[in-house]
Amino acid sequence: MHPNQQTAESPRTLKFVSDRLLAELSSQLQGPNVLVILMHGTTLASALRELRPDLKFTFFTTEHFFYRTLQAFHADTILSSDTISIVCAADLPEQEFDEIVFPTLAGDSSELAQDLMQAAHQRLRSGGRLFASTNNPKDRWVQSQLKTLFSKVDAQKHKQGTTCIATKSNPLKKEKGFRARFAFRQGERLAYVESRPGVFCHRRVDAGGRALIRSIEFLKGKDGQAEFLPQRIVDMGCGAGPVAVAAAIEYPTAVILGVDSDARAIECTQRSAELNEITTIQTLLTSDGVLPEPGTWDLLLGNPPYYSDYRISELFMQAARTGLREGGRIHIVTKLLEWHQARMEQLFADVRQHVISDYTVFTAVARNKPGSKTRR
Repeated sequence: MHPNQQTAESPRTLKFVSDRLLAELSSQLQGPNVLVILMHGTTLASALRELRPDLKFTFFTTEHFFYRTLQAFHADTILSSDTISIVCAADLPEQEFDEIVFPTLAGDSSELAQDLMQAAHQRLRSGGRLFASTNNPKDRWVQSQLKTLFSKVDAQKHKQGTTCIATKSNPLKKEKGFRARFAFRQGERLAYVESRPGVFCHRRVDAGGRALIRSIEFLKGKDGQAEFLPQRIVDMGCGAGPVAVAAAIEYPTAVILGVDSDARAIECTQRSAELNEITTIQTLLTSDGVLPEPGTWDLLLGNPPYYSDYRISELFMQAARTGLREGGRIHIVTKLLEWHQARMEQLFADVRQHVISDYTVFTAVARNKPGSKTRR
């Protein structure tokens, strides 16, 4: 067995009710080409492979961490056959499928679910079926959304959730658009951002992002002149790209690297750069926090999410610790002060707190590294 290969999952052992319900329906899949949309985890992939080895599966996710997990757990099949495909992208693969499997969770972004359901309808052949589930046994929302897209929807209530099998008969007469564009002012210039459901900073710059953008002013002296002039800047967890765009406007000669683990976020940051006719923004889809050319970056800007028990904050800080040059700067925005203060002081020098509206921006300086040289 491959050292990272996942052991087979039976339906009863799957963590999410939505996954378990779909695994239990797997005997009804006819295939042969089945797309599985994975937005919350990857164990359903192993269960379906075990239950239906006769089908050809394409596992889709926008999340790079899930992509890496799938690559590791299914390496044996990827190398030895063509029955498994793994795709990490902003959109579902541009091909026709016989059936699509889509587990959802109550509390998911309703707009993202609508977006993916519509995309699933578009990818199905005529007569193809969408198998959807939710962990809400009283669900009406998923059923109502499917009924706006599909001519036939069979729903079944379960003790812990609901499953639906929707059959496609005709193309959609009208497709709904889910992309959004918005603007914010950066200095004397209006900056534009394109966003999509599921991407951080969808439809607006959140208050934490605004605080992080304002923290760029801390690099200037009292006279407004630059005391610290970054030429290589990382926007860690770039989302739709407003912070990267703001940094590019403030420092037009600097290289800006937008980093995110979500393929949709990367696509939106690229589109936002194009909207502003900015050519200095590059992007990197990754989930391991490893920056290219470590020890050469001047500034890392980060707005980590609050879930995951500080795991993502730690990832951002480790990226700064290894990625920044000696004397480089890190700006992290948060409302969770105690842990961030203690961890920043462990890893960096000259840690300071700056209160901006309801948020606090921690700024710090990268410490000397053995054998490193200061770039002036």
